[in-house]
Parts: sequence; C-alpha cells; structure tokens
Amino acid sequence: MGENSKIEWTDHTFNPWWGCTKVSPGCDHCYAERDSKRYGEKNLWGVEARRRLFGLKHWADPLKWDMAARKEGRRLRVFCASMADVFDNHEEVVGARAMLWDLIKKTPRLDWLILTKRIGNTVHMLPEDWGGGYPNVWLGISVVNQVEADRDISKLMHTPAAIRFLSCEPLLGPIDLDLVTTKLAGPWLDWVIVGGESGAGARPMDVRWALDIQECCTRDRVAFFMKQGSQANWPTFKKFETFHSALQRREWPAVSHV
Repeated sequence: MGENSKIEWTDHTFNPWWGCTKVSPGCDHCYAERDSKRYGEKNLWGVEARRRLFGLKHWADPLKWDMAARKEGRRLRVFCASMADVFDNHEEVVGARAMLWDLIKKTPRLDWLILTKRIGNTVHMLPEDWGGGYPNVWLGISVVNQVEADRDISKLMHTPAAIRFLSCEPLLGPIDLDLVTTKLAGPWLDWVIVGGESGAGARPMDVRWALDIQECCTRDRVAFFMKQGSQANWPTFKKFETFHSALQRREWPAVSHV
C-alpha cells in the first residue's frame, strides 16, 4: 500500500509486498506484523509464511508522486519498505523486487530510502545495472546495538550507494561508532537516524546512548536526525521540543543530484 507517511523523515511509504522474517532484537515488537494483523493479514511473518503481493494500481502510486514532484519543482522522499525488507530472500518476492528496480528508474524525482536488516544479501539482489548505485536510492541499514553495528556497517560501506545511512531505531543499547570507523578506510556515512521504541512493551532508551551517537556525527560531519525517544522512559517522546537540547536536531544528508 502506497501512502503519505507520518514518519518524520519521509514524504511517502511504498511497499512492494508485505511480510518478512524476524532477524534482529529490533524485530521483537514488530509494528509491521502488528499492523498487518489489523488488516486481517495474519500469516505473513516467518520463513515459511507467504508474502502479500500487490496489483498494478498499487505500483502506479510512485509514478503519480514523481509527476507531483516534477510539477512542484522539488524532490520527494519515499521510504521503501515499511512492511517488508527489500532484500528478503523469500522466493515469492523475486519478481516484485525486479519490478521495484524498474519503478525506481522511472521515478527520478523521488529519493528512495531503502532500509534493510539484510545488507549481506545485497550483493546477490542488486540489479545488474546498479553500478555505483542508482542516483536516487539512499541505502540504509537498521542497527540497534553494538553487535549489529560491528557486523553490518562495514558491509554497508562496501556496498556502492549514492547515500548511505543508519537507522538506530529502536536503539536498544549503546553504539560506539568510533569502534567501527577505526576499522574502515574510505567513505563514511552520510546520515544517522536515532529513535527509541514506541508501542506496547517498549524498551527503554538511555539518553546518553543517543547523545554519544550525536556527538560522533557532529565530529565526523554526518547528518543527524533525532526521531523520538522511548515510550518506556520518555512519556513525552513525541514532543521534539522536550528532548535534550543537543538532540533537537533533524538534519538531512547532502544530495548532489537535482
């Protein structure tokens, strides 16, 4: 389902399919699984579960957004995919993923923000003409603790992309980005999003964890975007103006194309 988004860092969301398999502690309270059940889709989660695919009307939405962006003379951001993972290795989604790459090329006024927990799969699933990365694709990974940061950031940095970013949401523990940067040579990140967990059973986020990431981003000139605190220990987590002053930052990476 394509739609205008309430997520602060994007304009629209687009899902080439629904369904996934949990692979991270960040998946424990999966909002996508919860929301799919509200729509009557109860069997989309897991290796053996099916995936919900969509018809051509659904796939036409980004074409309309691209036309609107052209008329308005500005770029629009599209989060792909909020209810799935583009690099899911489920056999049912191979065709939909190919359709997605074609759609991205047909919508040059849209910046596609692809966020994955499966960065190791990209080498086998990126299109043949990916080259140095499609100019309108921002490739990001979800990391919720130091273990995931140590395991996956280097994989992201070795994957060609126009923009590379992290989503540290839900942030479940401290992440020392210095431990990662000392092991890497070459380009660094363009953008980091930080957020706590919301909803039933939300786990707490220590303010210091967010501050440490913010300080690293400031030093390394990486755009920093504070999305929200944790519902567990910041009762006013949706009120940006109540955050620690250093965390009242919502920055965007520099984009070179017009």
